Amino acid sequence: MDDKQREVESLERGTAGQPYGAVGPEDVNVDGPHPPPPTYTASNEAIPPSYSQQSADVPPSYDSLYGKVKRVKAESSGCLDFFKKFLVLLCGTIGCTIIIGLVLAIPISMIVMGSVYLHDCPAERYIPIYLIVGGVFGVLKNGFGIGQRVKNKGSDEEDEENSKTNPADSVLNCFLFAWFIAGNVWIYRTKHHYQSYNTTMTSPPYCDETLYQYAFWLTTSSYILIGATCCCIICGGIVAAAAGGKD
Repeated sequence: MDDKQREVESLERGTAGQPYGAVGPEDVNVDGPHPPPPTYTASNEAIPPSYSQQSADVPPSYDSLYGKVKRVKAESSGCLDFFKKFLVLLCGTIGCTIIIGLVLAIPISMIVMGSVYLHDCPAERYIPIYLIVGGVFGVLKNGFGIGQRVKNKGSDEEDEENSKTNPADSVLNCFLFAWFIAGNVWIYRTKHHYQSYNTTMTSPPYCDETLYQYAFWLTTSSYILIGATCCCIICGGIVAAAAGGKD
C-alpha cells in the first residue's frame, strides 16, 4: 500500500468526532499539492500617467502666435532665415491688418487738405498736388493690401506664400517711394522761404500756414515712424529668438 492510500485511510478513521468545519477526506487533493496562487501586486509600469503629466507633454497649439513662432523656428535654416520668416508672420497677423485699416485715415486726410488748399500755396504749388496724388495712391495701396489679406485669410497656404505681392503692387510701391522723395524736396526747400500773413506779397511768396504745417509734420512723422518700427522689429526679433532658443 503506497503512502497516498495510507493517508486517505488515516483520514477516514479520524473523521468521526471532528468538530464542524474540520477538513474531511473530500477536501483532500489526492493528486498532490498545488503551487500557491500568484500574488497580484501593483506595478509602477501598469499605473497610467496622471492628468498633470499628460498635460505637461502636450505641444503648443499652432493656432496661437507662440505656436506659429515655434513652427517658424523649427522650419528655419538659420538666424537670418528665421528673422525673415518672423517678419512675414508679423505682417500676416490680424493686428497688422487693423493698423493698416486705421492708416487709411491718413491718405484720406491728405486728399482733403490738398483739395481745400489747392490754390493757397504760391510759394510751392506742388505741395497740395503732392498731398492729393499721394493720398489717392495711398488709399489704393492700403485697400488692395486689406483685400489681399481678406482673400488669403481662409486659405491653407503658408504665410510666406500669402505675403507675396504681384508686379502691380511692386510698381505702386516704387511710385509711392519716388513721390515721397519728391514731396520731401518740395516741402523742406520751402520751409524758410514763405510767409503766411499776406496773400498778395510775392517776396517771400505766400503759403497757407495750416497747409504747410500739415505737409511738414506728416513727412517728418514718417521718418519718426520708420525709426520706431525698426526698433520694435529688432526688439521683437530678439525676444522671438530667445523664446525659440529655449526649446
